[in-house]
Amino acid sequence: MVKVILEAAENGIIKKIIDDNHGGSNEQVTSTTVHEFNESNLENVSEFLYDICEDLNIYTGSKFGDKNLEINIDWGMGYDPSNEEINKKISKLKAEIELLKSCKK
Repeated sequence: MVKVILEAAENGIIKKIIDDNHGGSNEQVTSTTVHEFNESNLENVSEFLYDICEDLNIYTGSKFGDKNLEINIDWGMGYDPSNEEINKKISKLKAEIELLKSCKK
């Protein structure tokens, strides 16, 4: 059996995975990962959430299927983006629109 243990840390979460039947050999293997979180790097939070889904064998879809869970980082409602940030987002959205148009039959 595989156990996933999460422990709160001052600046993130410590994740321990204990597999008491590693490779079917009744050998116990423990791996420990420290996920550090801070305001300036929310990518670590999304990476942690994807990791925990994988560890728990939670199906999140596939980029090749009609359903795919995405965890996105975006601006908050009260955030005032710079012109450069707005232009980057517009370019990204235009590229996505072109991709969708190219998929049309």
